[in-house]
Amino acid sequence: MKRAANLGSNERLLKRANSSLFSIATLLDNSIEEGNAGESVEQLASLNCVQVGSCSGVDNNDGPPDEESPDDGYYVGCSEDSEEANVGVRINGDSRTAVVFEAAEKHFDRHNKFHKERPARILSVRDYLSKSTTSSSAGKTILERCHDMSDENGTTMCLDEEDYLRVHLPGYMQILDRTSCCCNDRLDDEAEQYKSIYLTNDSVEMAKIAASSLCRLVGDVVRDKYDNGFAVIRPPGHHAEPGYAGGYCFINNVAVAASYAIERLPVRKVLIVDWDVHHGNGTQKAFLDDPNVLYFSIHRFDNGNFFPFSKDAGPRIVGNGDGEGRNVNVGWNDKRMGDDEYLVVFEKLLMPIATEFDPDLVLVSAGFDAAQGDMGDCNVTPECFGRLTRQLKTLAGGKVVCALEGGYVRSILCKCVESVVLVLLDGASDDKYKDETKSFYKNLGDKEMLDCIDSSAAKSIRETMTVHSQYWQCLKKSCK
Repeated sequence: MKRAANLGSNERLLKRANSSLFSIATLLDNSIEEGNAGESVEQLASLNCVQVGSCSGVDNNDGPPDEESPDDGYYVGCSEDSEEANVGVRINGDSRTAVVFEAAEKHFDRHNKFHKERPARILSVRDYLSKSTTSSSAGKTILERCHDMSDENGTTMCLDEEDYLRVHLPGYMQILDRTSCCCNDRLDDEAEQYKSIYLTNDSVEMAKIAASSLCRLVGDVVRDKYDNGFAVIRPPGHHAEPGYAGGYCFINNVAVAASYAIERLPVRKVLIVDWDVHHGNGTQKAFLDDPNVLYFSIHRFDNGNFFPFSKDAGPRIVGNGDGEGRNVNVGWNDKRMGDDEYLVVFEKLLMPIATEFDPDLVLVSAGFDAAQGDMGDCNVTPECFGRLTRQLKTLAGGKVVCALEGGYVRSILCKCVESVVLVLLDGASDDKYKDETKSFYKNLGDKEMLDCIDSSAAKSIRETMTVHSQYWQCLKKSCK
């Protein structure tokens, strides 16, 4: 790949300063919400002293919690002598939910240790789940009710090179692999060829570990060892295109997992739901021609003026050839979309299409930057993300696996992940979904649901419905 032209030193410093300013705002948001504004000011005062150099010379202040949650046997595996060895057992009505955490602590911005996409995101979620309980959990924390795969032997590497090459181009993977032995200046030059990327010598290895951990979880769910799961991993993946990194993403975790499931597991069709506030341009490009993968994205579009700044995030990009109709984009053209808009998208579009598609596996690109208070200027609550998950559990026999994408205000991120994991754990989820649906329609009365939400959102939903009515029987009647 041709090297980008060298930037002048002033321009490079300006880029780093802009990155720092965004990270400062995020740091203040996190600290104020967590009551640590004073500590935040002290941290900001040291920003001009951040060491620029090798990975080993940077103090991330992102170390793991002092103590990990004890494994006291709340989640039980069958004995090796049984026919179902190593299969999780339901306890107290919980589903068999597995989680995996990959903080990628060797992947960070060497120039800005307070970058919003850093290991603290994952460590904070794990710490939060290890302490959070509910009134019905008999004193068990949420993490104790799950099976934590993070420390299992073999969790980190279950993929071969060909598994990545089903999604990414060989030349691109070679370029990524070479970064493991680059000097710092060369790493910066490589990173500057892409949008919103930073590199250490270990970044690509960390990205491969994240993707591999997700695939291991997917395999265990498909093989019925677990009912569902959540991979709390970084770096995120849905912006990584077949031959191009971007948006903090190198390897497209969910795309690799979908291809892995179809190629290596007894899976014919995969539904990918992407509710990150940014369009998953990389995932879309990976499957535009594939009739066996249905990609459904709800995101801010702003007529192509919201990251990743592409008209291809619009509703008229439906797929090519055999994959025509398998790419569904609902793009918001305004801010402040919240629970009602997302619930209506699911009711009017996603669930009817997904039911007709009849997937064997549901993968969720679970970004939470559309949450109220995060960077996406949307108003989705943690409870709504839980309700969306509950609906997805009615598909594919409940085989739902979520993978973390965005979400940068840690106090909000933790609550959103908690809400989704609680629904994954809930063994009575189907009954609650029916009750929620009845209540939803009761509140509507005789009103058309599209008339009860933001008018701009209703227009976006109608446009996507009209475009896809030629591909899906469930939409033909509603669009006449």
